[in-house]
Amino acid sequence: MNTENISFWDKIAARIPFTRTGRLARPRLRHKFFFIFLIVIILPFSILIYYSYTSTRSTITKQTYTALNVTLAQINTNVEKRLDYYNQLSNILYMDAQLRNYLSTDYEQAFYYLDAFQYINRTLPSLMTLNSNIQNITIFTGNKTLYSDGQYVKYMEELPAEIKEKALKAAGSTVYTHTDDYTAPDAHFTLARSLSYFSLQHPYGILTLDISDNELYSLIKMENNNKSVYIIDENGRIISTGDQNLASSLLYDLYPIQKELSGASGHFDLKMNGQERFFTYNKLSNGWSTVITVPYDELLSNTNKATGKIIWFSAITISIAILLLYFTTKVLTKRIEVLLQQIRKVERGAFRLSINPMGHDEIGQLSFAFNKMASTIQNLIQDVYVKEIAMKESELNTLQAQINPHFLYNTLSSISSLALKEGAGQVYQMVNYLAKYYRVSLNKGKRIILVEQEINLVKNYVAIQDIRFRDKLHMHYDLDEELFQRTTIKLILQPFIENCINHAMWDESGVNINVKLKRDGHDMLLQVIDDGAGMTAEQLDQAMQKSDSPSGASGYGIKNVDDRIKLTYGGEYGVSMFSKPGIGTAVTIRIPLDPPPSAAKAPG
Repeated sequence: MNTENISFWDKIAARIPFTRTGRLARPRLRHKFFFIFLIVIILPFSILIYYSYTSTRSTITKQTYTALNVTLAQINTNVEKRLDYYNQLSNILYMDAQLRNYLSTDYEQAFYYLDAFQYINRTLPSLMTLNSNIQNITIFTGNKTLYSDGQYVKYMEELPAEIKEKALKAAGSTVYTHTDDYTAPDAHFTLARSLSYFSLQHPYGILTLDISDNELYSLIKMENNNKSVYIIDENGRIISTGDQNLASSLLYDLYPIQKELSGASGHFDLKMNGQERFFTYNKLSNGWSTVITVPYDELLSNTNKATGKIIWFSAITISIAILLLYFTTKVLTKRIEVLLQQIRKVERGAFRLSINPMGHDEIGQLSFAFNKMASTIQNLIQDVYVKEIAMKESELNTLQAQINPHFLYNTLSSISSLALKEGAGQVYQMVNYLAKYYRVSLNKGKRIILVEQEINLVKNYVAIQDIRFRDKLHMHYDLDEELFQRTTIKLILQPFIENCINHAMWDESGVNINVKLKRDGHDMLLQVIDDGAGMTAEQLDQAMQKSDSPSGASGYGIKNVDDRIKLTYGGEYGVSMFSKPGIGTAVTIRIPLDPPPSAAKAPG
């Protein structure tokens, strides 16, 4: 269970960029510090910018909504005041008893209405003089006995049916209409009311006041900065607007907002042609509506300006922070880079370091500890490694110097001379072969000989044993003579020939021994194969573990030969054996064709 957990978390750790197995674990430490610090700086700044933008946008948007509602309320108040003013002005004529008498009198003779016209021409122009935005004041009457001057007094038939119908339906209350083209030079709206002061069912005329559109335009033109203001009637027809570029006389043709304007007041958003707009509206007491619309780009212009300033300030601040960060990380990692250079020197085997003191912080303590460690390693190499090499060299020399070479060689020469003098031919022959054997094996104290010399040493040894066993040794040689001039350590074949003679012969027929020399890639193989008694797996394992041969006759065991080869050429070389009881034994010795210089010195 724990193993599964560790494996799982190791996989997770490998996916984290800055862990030792993560993808981003490879860049230099300075770059990592720079990247981490950059995130630490940019992330808070980004959050700050985002928060500033959203909070500023929210605040400015709310302020803009409030300002628009205040503007809308102010426009409505001003319009209501102006309309109320003209309504009060119409009340003067509506309640004028003298005017009512003149308009309702039946004139039998023409000169009787001169007083009426004198009064009308004095009263109505004076009202127009006092109010420059009144284009016309007209009284429409149904009294045919009253003369129509075509200006102040007109007959009811001349009144447009729409105005007449609305005025009669209002029964004395004020109604409003306007011209179809609000952009015309004489554009105006008309205030109309039926003159029926005492009898609402029987009006004695209809009063109309044509008021110039400038009256309303003057109230909204100053509020048209970055926004559009419209005054519309119940059907959406534009009465007045500050948007001089608007060509349509119906607001709903420009903005499909008829459903949204169903209430008394409110605000809403609308997206048209990829542009989002904000609308706010309020109805007037006469049924008209004041509508203000602002594109969101204009609505948030102040927000965007404030955000732009924040971004520029943040960009400058981040740039300065990045420069400071670059120099800071460079200073922080400089000592680590120096320490890394010293570590690489140690990696290449140079243990004499010259690290100046780096302070008392963690990096300083690390450099001090590393310097001390390098010094300790150097001492260990001198005290342990050199001693180990000397010990190995001593072992090699000990393995080869188990007899006194000069004493033995001189003694054998004396015996050979004595045997020849006494006529003992076989003794002379055996001692002569033995002398040749030791002359090659001793090799003036050198341990490296030619392969040809190693083969001759085996042949001399076999010649001695052949005299002893009288034709029971059947030797076969399969040798690649091109390898004769290669070098090898001495006495690596003879111990295995000796084992064949001592342990392989199991009847009077003797034993067949094959000695082979061949190339195997960059290596050289020496093989000794016999058809003798063979060994079990346990016996083979025992033979490979013993440092001396079982009989102790040769003085060099199989393991000793294997150890010498490994010590000289390396662990990949040495002895391998295969054996089966009743079949025989095969020994393979592998050594390099081109040994390292320390092991390849040919005999002098």
